[in-house]
Amino acid sequence: MSTQRLVLLLLAGVSLFICNANRVFTNAPKPVAVIELFTSQGCSSCPAADRLLGETIRQANAEGQAVYALSFHVDYWDRLGWRDPFSGHQYTERQRRYAQLFKLQTVYTPQAVLNGRQEFVGSNRARLKALMDNALQDGARVGVQLATQRKGNTITVDYSLTGNLSGTLLNVALVSGSVSTDIGRGENAGRKLVNNNVVRAFATVPGREHGQATLVAPANFDPDDGAVIAYVQQEKTLTTLGASQIALR
Repeated sequence: MSTQRLVLLLLAGVSLFICNANRVFTNAPKPVAVIELFTSQGCSSCPAADRLLGETIRQANAEGQAVYALSFHVDYWDRLGWRDPFSGHQYTERQRRYAQLFKLQTVYTPQAVLNGRQEFVGSNRARLKALMDNALQDGARVGVQLATQRKGNTITVDYSLTGNLSGTLLNVALVSGSVSTDIGRGENAGRKLVNNNVVRAFATVPGREHGQATLVAPANFDPDDGAVIAYVQQEKTLTTLGASQIALR
């Protein structure tokens, strides 16, 4: 074999390797940080965590980070003076599932869970930053693509997942970007509270390559300030494997 031909073959091999590497890199899911904040408007310790969540969302958007934040308003504070208009027992049950996984004796607010792996006090800025930084350096294992259709108060979410989906589930959340509430009673009486990415509807479906999920928005939901966040978790451990978000407008 001539030296010239050998060089050409080597160059072709390098070129093929580079093309394949670029294709794999392009298609690989981006690292994600999914923050689930369990909060309540009836809890005097929660506004600090709510503000931190809002700051985190704005900073992530400005820096183009794949950070997906959800504010789940639990209902066990509702009997203590102020009924949170965004609370739901479904969200309390979700928090209790995490409490079992983390071997906690009770639930509390404000509690944050990052990528289903670590829990901490939701107002702990240093802890949030450290865990987010670590999460955004790990490769996501599942890619998530979304499309939505809206008819009245019904939102249909079409999803496409790539990666190993064995033993997974997909959570689909309808969120309000920013809502403010004048609090009339309870621990936060007299305050105006701002909550971000408030979960207004939530569904969980088996993790499959393609499918649909349906969410029903409440009557006072503003679609112009709404989005859908979807994230894949291991069914047994609730470890987050990938996520995505799409605006409704």
